[in-house]
Amino acid sequence: MVREIVGYERFDTPEHVQWLNTVYAWLDVYANACLPMRKVIEKKRNGSHVQKKYDSAKTPLQRTFDASAIPTNSQKYWSEWAQSLNPQQLHRQLVTLLAQGLGGANLALAPLPAPVSRGIDNDKRNGTRDSY
Repeated sequence: MVREIVGYERFDTPEHVQWLNTVYAWLDVYANACLPMRKVIEKKRNGSHVQKKYDSAKTPLQRTFDASAIPTNSQKYWSEWAQSLNPQQLHRQLVTLLAQGLGGANLALAPLPAPVSRGIDNDKRNGTRDSY
């Protein structure tokens, strides 16, 4: 998904990597918490035509809740985190980052990719990561 957004150019300098990490951090939160997607649940072939059936559109976070992949006691924190996000602001930030290119890497801190709960620092819980 990142390459669809930023293109297929070569990004090999430290400045490029920082910019890509910033774009990815914003895109990760936007795509996983705000963008509903439809999944193919059935395919039927009629000659050369393939007919597909889709389920209802849900965000990846909602699908994770439905699959019970997140413990029930943690779902409250994830729901609060998702409700605290502003999809329009996330989209505007992505558009601004892409329009400004490398100069836009330091516009704003990227949102946390997960809720911070119970006083646990996000880096300690997920392990420190240099890139998103």
